[in-house]
Amino acid sequence: MDIHVVRSGETLTSIAAQYGVTLSRLMADNQLPDPGQLVTGQTIVIRYPAEVYTVRPGDTLTSIAASNGLTVRQLLRQNPNLHGEETIFPGQTLVLSYQGEKRGTLSVNGYAYPFIDKGLLQRELPFLTNLTPFTYGITPQGGLVDLDDAALIAAANSLDVAPLMHLSTLTEEGGFSNELASLVLNDMSVQDNLVEAVKDKLRSKGYRGLDVDFEFVFAQDAAPYAAFIARLRRELAPLGYPVIVALAPKTSATQPGLLYEGHNYRALSQAADQVLLMTYGWYILTHRPKSIDITE
Repeated sequence: MDIHVVRSGETLTSIAAQYGVTLSRLMADNQLPDPGQLVTGQTIVIRYPAEVYTVRPGDTLTSIAASNGLTVRQLLRQNPNLHGEETIFPGQTLVLSYQGEKRGTLSVNGYAYPFIDKGLLQRELPFLTNLTPFTYGITPQGGLVDLDDAALIAAANSLDVAPLMHLSTLTEEGGFSNELASLVLNDMSVQDNLVEAVKDKLRSKGYRGLDVDFEFVFAQDAAPYAAFIARLRRELAPLGYPVIVALAPKTSATQPGLLYEGHNYRALSQAADQVLLMTYGWYILTHRPKSIDITE
């Protein structure tokens, strides 16, 4: 795969000729809203098919996948122009594989509200490792604020994407409550109720793991937060559920600010099975000229 940066005067046709690929392949791989309106500095992905298949009458995506040792999900990934749909037609060319060796594996998680556009969900699911319906809130007694997540879980399972339960202190007003987080982290009776409620929800809904997202945690609650994550891991591991914790995008261990001080990278990473670095503040990271010290 190559990445081409568009220069002044270039067209998609001239770029296709430069790399020896077809115009239709460039359009399919880049899903450009208007191929005739390229912008200087725009990046274009160049992929080189190794094996292709021409659809015959009577073929289905399922039959093509089976006869070529692939899954439907893999075919959808290789052919983004299908938009996640299994509708195909005779004469259509499908890519079975691309040239180039894989350099490793990548785990991709996507958050989705229950009201997500169905077409968008269908297009993105083949490329996800996990789908995380957003979000289960917490009551002051340690119960869960329910979520209409059945359709999202079913969609994820249909393509063998792992649905993850999302636990947060998000309120109905749309903000994260540090007071509620502190209550859960320090009142053991509330925490006991919450842990049992989480176990029940994981089982009843068929989730495959837990993503914990407590934001704006008080600085004095950093240690109790890590202890809570460690407890969840101890209790959920025997049941087969990994625990993931979402981290605020810190640039140093001592970074001030309510968003950062309650997240101890070292303690949380040791407590959880995996961590997920939230990137809504990514501009902070990409504009710093030196390496990041997160050795706390």
